Amino acid sequence: MATSKQPHDRFRSATEFPKTVENLSLTEANDLYGEMRSCLIFTNRSRSQLMRRNEEYKQSTLTLKADLSRLQTMITQLGLEKQQLSDKNYQTIAELEREMGTMAQHLDQLATAFDAVPDVDTSTQTHWGLLAQSGRFFRFIRAVRTIVMWWRDDQELNGRTLPVKTEQSLPTQQQIEDDRRENPQMYTDPASQGKSLLDP
Repeated sequence: MATSKQPHDRFRSATEFPKTVENLSLTEANDLYGEMRSCLIFTNRSRSQLMRRNEEYKQSTLTLKADLSRLQTMITQLGLEKQQLSDKNYQTIAELEREMGTMAQHLDQLATAFDAVPDVDTSTQTHWGLLAQSGRFFRFIRAVRTIVMWWRDDQELNGRTLPVKTEQSLPTQQQIEDDRRENPQMYTDPASQGKSLLDP
């Protein structure tokens, strides 16, 4: 009622107020009006505060959603970068393996080329002895030339390999025999040495 000792600036139920003012004096009616007005002001102020806080909550929620979306985007981007880095590392390893395989093939080809001149680096083979065996010497020179030419072409073109049939560029047996007759002084066999002594 209007005689309540509780503060007026609070939420109050409608049952706390009389349904009619017919039995109230003018003073009691004025007091009741003052209480109702104070309660209404408090209610409106509280409603405004509630609406403002609700709006702040909505803005905070939107900001949180935006931050969450940005964080999710960053996580996705990091995942892609990690995958790309992993793929790049895998590609690098694969390229290194291919290069190692290519180098192994080159070494095999190099060894095959030098197999054509087996006594080049032995301790019993002297410089003049090597020159005396001109057929072997020419094979050695041609093999080295083939390797050098192949290496230069490989560096320039990235992909050309050493020709498989290197023997095609080596002197034939007929060429060796012709050279033996024309230059007998370059050979150590008795026939060549005898012919060399007879030549003027």
